[in-house]
Amino acid sequence: MRGRDVFMVLTAFVSMYIGTLLPQWAEYLAPFPRLLLMCLLFLGFLAVGTEALWIVIRSRLITVMRLIGIRLILLPVLCFIVFRPTVPEFALAAFLLGAAPVGVMAGVFSLMVHADTALVLVANIATSLLLPLSLPAMLLIVSTALDLLHLAPMNLPEHLSLGGMAISLSVTILVPFALATLIRAHLPRLTRGILANQYPFLLVCIGFSNVAIFSQYGEALHQNPALIPSALAAASALGILMTVLALPTARRMKPKEGLAFIISCGVINNVLMMILSMQFFSATEALVSAAYLVPLYTLLLYYRRYARKMGIENQEPGSSARN
Repeated sequence: MRGRDVFMVLTAFVSMYIGTLLPQWAEYLAPFPRLLLMCLLFLGFLAVGTEALWIVIRSRLITVMRLIGIRLILLPVLCFIVFRPTVPEFALAAFLLGAAPVGVMAGVFSLMVHADTALVLVANIATSLLLPLSLPAMLLIVSTALDLLHLAPMNLPEHLSLGGMAISLSVTILVPFALATLIRAHLPRLTRGILANQYPFLLVCIGFSNVAIFSQYGEALHQNPALIPSALAAASALGILMTVLALPTARRMKPKEGLAFIISCGVINNVLMMILSMQFFSATEALVSAAYLVPLYTLLLYYRRYARKMGIENQEPGSSARN
């Protein structure tokens, strides 16, 4: 791994640990995960404008549609099917994380390992913008299918409002998208300045958001330490499962495109799902979503290894991700 990779991973893990030591700050830090998530979404949307989005979609429509379908439709169902008979207490968490959009960090990882960053960034934007429609629809479809087949229900919360979820997701995602679109269109100098200095800003957002996230669970984790290995094991199993499910499709693609596909399946916006779980679901789903930060950053090691194995050239990332 390179110096920046190591420092980013260390920042992520150290900030998680610090957060568990500061449960007394939980109340004060509670608003920050959503705010920092919106900042990270803003950076991701700023990195690729709508013009680049349409260029990539027009030139590789089948690939983009396949990635969106697998990420938002197929993976949640497969993850739910695998977890339901084995660890049913984590089945709903597996479904939610399986249905998550491509994470902002996917673009960062893609640049680090020289994958097809343009595809990753477009996947991030497309899956994020579609999530307010796809997630409520998938929950409704799967829940209805279980009822029709006379199988045990998904155990959705009684107070769950799919409409309220769609509105919450729309605000969280569309506000940074609109702001990034306006700034990119009318303030090109500011856009270039932000993107040129995004690495330290990413580190600050990652570190502070992790502290804010894990402080929410610090007291519960100290009172019941057994939650840590179980949530971490479930999150790690999900990371492995989603990566393995992506491999057959990725191996039929060109190396850089295939690596971008694998990254898009494993590096998800788990913070968004954690915030959603805290608002609409239970602590179990929220904790597994938070724990996914561990496999998320660990997957960078695998992406480095995969890039070497596939002979992806060790060259500077192309400018396509930024145009």
